Order: sequence, then C-alpha cells, then structure tokens
Amino acid sequence: MTKQIDFGLVGCGMIGKVQAEAIRSLPAARLTAVCGRHEKSTAEFAEAFGVRGYTDYDEFLKHPGMQIVSICTPNGTHAELGMRAAQAGQHLLVEKPIDITLERADALIEACDRAGVKLAVIFQSRFLPAVLQIKQAIEEGRLGRLMIGDAYIKWYRAPEYYAPGTWRGTLALDGGGALINQAIHTVDLLRWMMGPVETAFAMKATLRYPHIEAEDSLVASLRFQNGALGVIEATTSVKPGFKRRLEISGERGTVILDGDAISCWMVDGESHVSGEGEQITDGSANPAAISNEGHRRQIEDLILAVTENRTPAVDGREGRKSLELVRALYASALSGESVKLQL
Repeated sequence: MTKQIDFGLVGCGMIGKVQAEAIRSLPAARLTAVCGRHEKSTAEFAEAFGVRGYTDYDEFLKHPGMQIVSICTPNGTHAELGMRAAQAGQHLLVEKPIDITLERADALIEACDRAGVKLAVIFQSRFLPAVLQIKQAIEEGRLGRLMIGDAYIKWYRAPEYYAPGTWRGTLALDGGGALINQAIHTVDLLRWMMGPVETAFAMKATLRYPHIEAEDSLVASLRFQNGALGVIEATTSVKPGFKRRLEISGERGTVILDGDAISCWMVDGESHVSGEGEQITDGSANPAAISNEGHRRQIEDLILAVTENRTPAVDGREGRKSLELVRALYASALSGESVKLQL
C-alpha cells in the first residue's frame, strides 16, 4: 500500500478548490493545510476541508509533516512562492503556467534542482484517456508523417471575470490574456503531439474587453520543426463559448479532439472512432465548470514520482516548453514579425 503523503495548498480560489477536491479523492494523499491572503476566506476554505488555515506563508511552510506544496495563486507569483517552498524542502505542484516569464521559470527549476525536490507543472489534459490515445497513435506512426496541427480555443468569459481590481487580464499577474491563461492547456497538447515549433507569427487584440491590459483574442500561424504547419485561435471573446478543439492531420489521416473526447478518427486502415473518451471538463463559458479528474490523475503521478524517486510526467522543464511558445507568440504580436524559437 502506498504511504499517504501530506499536501499543503496555497491559494483559496476556484482552482484551489478543484485541487483540494482532487487531493481529497486520492487514498494516497491527504490535504493538511491551506494558505491564503484573506483571513475570512482562508478560514472558510480550511473549515470546508477540515484542515489548518494560514495567512502567513512562512508559518504555513513550517506545518508539520507536509511534503508537497501546491501553488494555486495568480500566474505571476508561482516562481517566487515555489522557490521559497523548495528552500523549505517541499516538493512542488505548480498550476499552469509555470510562471509568466522564462527567466522566472528557469529560476524555479534551478531552485528545485538545488533543493533536490520534485517539481510538477499542472497540464492535466495530458492525462486524459482520449488525449493519451491520440498521443500513442502519433508515437506509433499510425498517422504517418505529421502535416497539420491546429488548436482552437474559442471561449467566452463574462464581464465580471475581468472586473476592475481583479488580477485577470493584467500583465503583472496574469502575464497576458486568453492565450497564457485559457488556451495554454491546448497549446501544450498541440506542441506535445506535433513537436517543437520552429517559427511563429501572431496577431492579438482586445475585441470584447478593451479595458484589460492583455488580449481577449489571438490568432497565430506556426511552422513546426518537422516541417508541419499549424494554427492557434485563442479567445475569451467568442460568445457563447465552444469546446476546445485539437485537430491533428498526418499523411494517413486525421484525428480530432473536441473538448476531452475524440469526435473524429479517420486514419487509413483503422475503424472510424467517434466519442472515444469522456467529456469530463468544460471551461468554455464558465471557468468553474471543470472536473477535477485530470488534476486527480496528475497529482497521483506526482505522488508516485515522490515515492519512487522518479521525474514527474510533466516536470518543470516540460512545463516550461508551452510558456516558451506563448512568450514567442506574444513577442511576434508586439513586433508584427515572425519569431524563430530556440530549439
């Protein structure tokens, strides 16, 4: 039987609740402490999950028995909080993105290396059955040479999501808008399946919410290292919001992921597949309308990485790759020129 591992969680918002529920569902995990900025909301969160609540981060890091700290705070705080946890000897689970700049991401990775602790970055979509089925088919060469890879994340966020005073859509804490926050999961899948991007060109705009600093709409064209081409459409401006869509085409056929299920499997010599996988999450219009199933699977992987002393499936270096592409797309959108990525 796997020994139970104690978790602490930083950030008592929506995604913190998703992670707390995922941790609670795993026999090998136990949530023992949470840390938040506000006394009232932190106390309510702690009471709901039957754990100790802290508003002092340094005191939280001293909580007895805690082995893994999960960072569920705004994007631009991940590296700073994570480095302090690593220095305290805690393994780390960091929500996407790893942070908002490559410099901060590298600093966090190096801090975890120095401290000898595990670092995992949340990209829970990689752990879903339909996604793994497509990834396996690509790795086995069943699609043949990859030619086109497209990611469409045409989501909607209501006005209150970007209300004045929130961190969302700010450059300092969100690091951008629809691309780095909402679309990054599917961008990560696209790069994971198609391989590294060689050249990228992007355009961005604030079409629905001009008061925010970052974009609510971005389109991009890509050339992958293997010669394939692709596009990305990332929005929080498209009403009413649609399930994310990932299309992978090779010389032998095409597979399409709609939401978390396969809607098309048309590959030479294989039966047509439709509906494979389960629609377990849908944040297309409501950010709270997501399941914790992907988080549960990834947290389970981190627990095994700690107990078996191996690298997590999505470690810091792997989590950095999607941020590198996001930053390249933002650089292109600002300059009006294509950007060549360092491979």
